[in-house]
Amino acid sequence: MKYKAIFIYCSLLVLFSCAEEVDPRIAFEKGDYAKAFPIWKIRAEQDDHEAQNFLGIQYLLGLGVKRNYGLAKKWYEKAAKNGHPDAQRNLGVMYESGHGMARDFENAYIWLYAAHRQGHPRAAATLQSLVTKLSPNNKIILRKKAREYIVEDVLGSDAGDF
Repeated sequence: MKYKAIFIYCSLLVLFSCAEEVDPRIAFEKGDYAKAFPIWKIRAEQDDHEAQNFLGIQYLLGLGVKRNYGLAKKWYEKAAKNGHPDAQRNLGVMYESGHGMARDFENAYIWLYAAHRQGHPRAAATLQSLVTKLSPNNKIILRKKAREYIVEDVLGSDAGDF
């Protein structure tokens, strides 16, 4: 009986140690937001910028969690300040559209410009919509602020900037 118990214990130990961790991106893409969320949360708290961006998405849209614009902004901002282009674009769109806050075209421009300079494919379209809302001098100042958050400027020269 003792050996049977040891065998069962060892079998369970092997079974659980071989279990693979759920990939939160796959769970998210399949629409299993409740499964993805706790994994993203752990990773985000460990300073994983992709996870921080995904937490922002889930809070902004209320996917698997109660919608919370403040927490969406918090997580986007953490990743955006560390140069994550998707988070920069998402934060810029939040400021531009006023999700859970007053519309702020200057902050929207900073984050969208940083994402654009890092090659985010959709940042330019939203950035273009801000061009007429800000003065040329204001845009120069805002571009300088945005450079603080650009990790890799894939566009190089400032020619053709917004």
